[in-house]
Amino acid sequence: MRYPLLGIRHKKALGSLNHYLIGFTLVVGAVILRLIITSQTSASAPFITFFPATALAALIGGLGPGLMVAGFGGILASLFFFPHPISEFVTEDWVLLLFYFITEIVICLVIDAMHSANNRYLTLIEEVESKTKSQTSSLKPYLSDTTGRKEEQNFKSPQEKEDAD
Repeated sequence: MRYPLLGIRHKKALGSLNHYLIGFTLVVGAVILRLIITSQTSASAPFITFFPATALAALIGGLGPGLMVAGFGGILASLFFFPHPISEFVTEDWVLLLFYFITEIVICLVIDAMHSANNRYLTLIEEVESKTKSQTSSLKPYLSDTTGRKEEQNFKSPQEKEDAD
């Protein structure tokens, strides 16, 4: 990946095992943070810590790890942070869960689109650099050296060619 503002430039495969492990760690961290928030306040937003965990997982690992974190986040939030057990869910609980999953899928897809655009950008940069190198090397006989003199080769300017004719 290349993030031009950070000066980072390297391609790596998204969705590797390490990325899924990072996602799992983010889910566990989100649950622990949510438990801390619940013990300190009377906050009732069950998904509050899972949104950033999903966004980070998708940013670091791609679409797969992001969706995994969203799925585990929804399941764990419904188990631990909803007022009713899953077997007693009322309509508003199901609607809340549905909107959570829709929002998380949109977040993951937007970040995946960002990764795709970044990969296209990197490919384009590599093509431009490759063409620039090949064109620069083919122009080497015509370029000046570091002292400002033309390299010693059989190059004649258009004026010199006319004078020779």
